[in-house]
Amino acid sequence: MAPIPQPRASTVQAIYRAYEAANEHYDSLGISVGEIGNECDRALYYNLRWVSEPEEIDGRKLSIFRTGDRWEEVLVSDLERIGVEVFGQQDRIRLADGHIRGKCDGKAMGVVEAPRTIHLCEFKSSNDKGFKEIVKQRCKEARPTHYGQCQMGMHYFGLTRCLYLVVNKNDDARYAERIEYDAEWCIRQIARCERIIFNDAPPARLSEDPEFFKCRFCKHRDVCHGGAMPRVTCRSCIHASPERGGDAAWSCSRWAKPLAIDEQKAACPAHLYLPHLIDGEQIDCSEEEEWIEYRMRNGTVWRDGAAANDNTDTAA
Repeated sequence: MAPIPQPRASTVQAIYRAYEAANEHYDSLGISVGEIGNECDRALYYNLRWVSEPEEIDGRKLSIFRTGDRWEEVLVSDLERIGVEVFGQQDRIRLADGHIRGKCDGKAMGVVEAPRTIHLCEFKSSNDKGFKEIVKQRCKEARPTHYGQCQMGMHYFGLTRCLYLVVNKNDDARYAERIEYDAEWCIRQIARCERIIFNDAPPARLSEDPEFFKCRFCKHRDVCHGGAMPRVTCRSCIHASPERGGDAAWSCSRWAKPLAIDEQKAACPAHLYLPHLIDGEQIDCSEEEEWIEYRMRNGTVWRDGAAANDNTDTAA
C-alpha cells in the first residue's frame, strides 16, 4: 500500500495561490537573448510565433523566481562591497529591428581582475548540481543560454568582457568567470535569428524522435511532435508578418495595417493558420473564400478559414 500523502498546510496553499493570482502570463515580443543559446531553431520560431499556450506556473515555482531576483540584488551588493561600481541595470537590448530583445543585469567598473575595463554583468543562481556543472565545464558548455545572454549583451553595448557571477543556492558558494566577446559568434547568431524571424515556415526539428531528451521536456513538444493545434494569435496567421525598421513591429496584409500587441494576442475572425503549422497535408484552398483544406494525420479532412463553419470534418 502506498503511503497516504500528508495534506499541505492551508497557509502554504494560500501563499502559493497569492503568487499565482499576481502572476501575469508573458509572451516575448521577439526572440529573447536568454534563448539564443538554444540550439533548436524550431523552438525559437515557435517562441516568436506564440504557437503554444502560455505555461501554467505554480506558486512554488513563482516563489523560486522571486528568490532568484533577490539573489541578483545580493550579488550586486557583493560587488559594491569590494569597490566595484555597478550601473545600467535592466538596460534594454534590441537587435534585428527589435525582434531580438532582452535586458542586461548591469555593467560593472572596477572588477578586480581588470579594474579599468567595463564589464557586462550576468548574475545567476543555481542549485548545487547545476553550480558544480558550471564550475567544472564553464559557462559556454554548461549553460549555453547563459553564454548567449553574455555575448548578445556585449555585442549590443560594445563591450569586450562579461562578468558571469553565479551563486550556489545550497551553500552560498560563488563562481565568477570573465567571458570574452566573440564577434563572429554573435554575427552568426544574429543572422540565424533573422532567418528564423523573417521566414514563414518553421525550421527543421532538432530531432525527429519525440522521446529525444531535449524534445521531451520542450514546452512546444505537443505542437511540434504531437500534432496539437497551434494557439490562435496573429502570429500563427498567414496574413501577419514581422516587419523591419521598427521595434518588433508586425503588420497584417489582410487588413493592410500595423498590429498592436493586444491585437496580435486576440487575433480576428479572418485568422487563417500558416499551413506549415498544421499537422496535415494541404489538399485544397480558396483565396476568394479565404479557406485552406487539409488531410490530417488521422485521415480526416479539415477546412480552416472563414468558410469553415459551414463544413465538418469528413473521412478521407
